[in-house]
Amino acid sequence: MRLSVVHPGGLPPISCATPATAPAVADNARRAQSIERFDAIAKTTPAAAALRIIQGIENNQPRILIGNDARFMDLLQRLRPGTYWSVLSRRIEKMARAGK
Repeated sequence: MRLSVVHPGGLPPISCATPATAPAVADNARRAQSIERFDAIAKTTPAAAALRIIQGIENNQPRILIGNDARFMDLLQRLRPGTYWSVLSRRIEKMARAGK
């Protein structure tokens, strides 16, 4: 029996377990801004994600990374396990500005 773990990209920090350094989003304006940032960086469609998951399972891949953002995050966490969050937040800000 084989096991594949799916690592989806495009998860905004407010919707997943975040480190203590992540700011809490309490007001509606900041929440809307976070959603806009997510929309700017989440480029993988559900259909493309599903196809990638099926391909990964068929090839018995232990880790299935969905989207360039997931691959970037995977690499970043491996290279800078203790300090990746500051790098990631700068990258998200840059991508959000470019997406507008």
